Amino acid sequence: MIKGTLVVDKEAFVENCASQNAKPIHEYEEFKVELWVDKHYQDRSQFGDENGKREGIEVERVQDLMIRAFRYLLDIYLRGVNFKFINHFDPNKPDKPPIKVVLKEIQADGTLNVVVQIHYLEPGKFQITVITAMKVDDFRIADGQYAISLTSKEAILRRNVRKSMELIYKVRV
Repeated sequence: MIKGTLVVDKEAFVENCASQNAKPIHEYEEFKVELWVDKHYQDRSQFGDENGKREGIEVERVQDLMIRAFRYLLDIYLRGVNFKFINHFDPNKPDKPPIKVVLKEIQADGTLNVVVQIHYLEPGKFQITVITAMKVDDFRIADGQYAISLTSKEAILRRNVRKSMELIYKVRV
């Protein structure tokens, strides 16, 4: 038996989402997402606070959650669900309160909670900044704030409305 390399004919017409007879001509790869950390988070992660060093909020874990959650937030938004999670920086309105989203990852040893701000910078470019992170099961979500919970089976978007976490959307993973 001879093992070989699969040869793909780039000029062949094949089926895609819109047609049974189409071929690709360009793949857009210019979409950019920058991940940042606020000094408050960095200090809490590296040195701790009055309660000691915070376990379970290491940069690698937080970064992984940020990437996975952003994909689902964008997916839910593009499905036409009415919610805002992206800030548009306006230097003329510096006092406008920013939209913050809590990213939650439910694990056997507790829930990782990461508060982020997501900013649109320019077409195809976003910036996500970690404000703080805690690994606790009873993290408080502010009134009007969104939280997206990720498990191995689903992503669930909720919003705190008058102390009640209302379901906005659920996506199977």
